[in-house]
Order: sequence, then structure tokens, then C-alpha cells
Amino acid sequence: MFINEYGNRNDPTVILLAPMMVSGSDLYGLIKPYLQGSYHIIAPDQGGHGKAGAYISADEEYQTLKRFLLESDCRTVELVYGASLGVAVAYRLFMDPVFTVRHAWFDGVALCKNARFPEWFMKRLFRSRRKKLAKSHLEASPSLVKMYGFDFAKMMTKNFERITESDIDAICHACCHYDLRKLTDGEQAKLHLDFGEKDFDWKYSKKTVPVFMPKAELKIRKGYAHCGYMAAHPKEYAAELEAFTGRHTAHI
Repeated sequence: MFINEYGNRNDPTVILLAPMMVSGSDLYGLIKPYLQGSYHIIAPDQGGHGKAGAYISADEEYQTLKRFLLESDCRTVELVYGASLGVAVAYRLFMDPVFTVRHAWFDGVALCKNARFPEWFMKRLFRSRRKKLAKSHLEASPSLVKMYGFDFAKMMTKNFERITESDIDAICHACCHYDLRKLTDGEQAKLHLDFGEKDFDWKYSKKTVPVFMPKAELKIRKGYAHCGYMAAHPKEYAAELEAFTGRHTAHI
């Protein structure tokens, strides 16, 4: 993990943890222009992305972030945001009693204790697509263009070029294994869960959400795929993030 830090540390801290094929700096560039408030923003490049090294495990990624936060004397987090892969680290921060996390927003996460089939399927899919892209040298993967539009797909394709097969295996494992427990009412009141209606991760999470976090705020984006709404409507999405924290009113 490589820590990208922006803004004044005296402002409320927002942590942005990106999905696979999106670096922290990419996510910051997508969301920051639409935030109305002033924030201290931490947007790490996770392993396999941006300026980071290899992706070893979600635990190792989190330990790097935790160490940085403690060394920076940052124990209160206004919002921890995680999308897909990013939730693996965001969830660990949310559950860590060392920190006070006031709000958490998880988008496109497979909340499973042990999802072996999705892990196997994801590894096979991403390894295959990586090989095809290496041969074709396309500017943007056609399948990603179909899901996210050309500009977002171009960014993801560029990031995908540096992700190794070892990164893929570790990332897919992190995405499919969560140490779930029943959240308290107080924890659930701080949590927003977001899914595209066509999101493959929703298929798995809709079985566990009613068991472990039934009172968390839940939003299903009609007609959208995995993390699709965030990619297509960053302005509206950023407004919803701020509205969730109570700092600004969303005008959708």
C-alpha cells in the first residue's frame, strides 16, 4: 500500500478505498471535485495499483493503513469509504475498536465468510482477461467499456496492465472472505451498503445482510452493474456521500 494524503489534517478525515483496477489517486480524482466540504482525505493505492507494491493480503494492507493513522495521530474518521476490493480494508477499519469511525459506506461487496466458488471464478476470469489484454494492447477493454463507459474503462485497463497473477489471486481471496459478526445497532446506524441491481456481489450479500447487519442503510441502484452508479454519476454519488455524513444536503 502507498498512502496518498490530501488536504489539511485539521479537517474531518475521509478515507477512500478504491475497487480493483482503480488506484487511490484515481478515486480521489473522481470524487474530490464534487465534494462541497473541506476534508483531510486519505486515498491509498492498494497493492498492485498505482505506486504500491504487490498485493499480499487484506490484513497486510490494513496494517499499513493502521500504522499510518496511528503515527499521524488520526484516531477519528468521519467517513471510511470502500468499493469492492476497497471494502476488505474499510471493513477492518470499521471494526477496529482503536478508531472512532463515524460513518462507513460500502459499495459492491460480497459479504461472505468463505465464498470459494466466487473466488475461483474471479481468479479464472481476471487471469483470462489479463492475458487477452496483454496480447491485444487495447486502450480500453471492450467488456469494461460496456459496463463503465470508455473513459472509466480506459483508466481501469491501464491499472490492470500492472496487476500480476499473484496480485489477482490475493485480491480475489480478499474479496471473498470476511470475518462477519452481528453488528450492534450503533454500528449499523453508521453503515450504508450500496449495490447495483445487476451486481454479482449482491447475489451473495443479500443472504448475509439480513443476518449480520439488517438495520444498515441499504441502496440498490436499479439497472446498474458492479460499482456502476459510482462510475457513471460521480457528482450525484459524492453528494450522497456527504449527505450521509450529515455535512451537506444531497441535491439529486
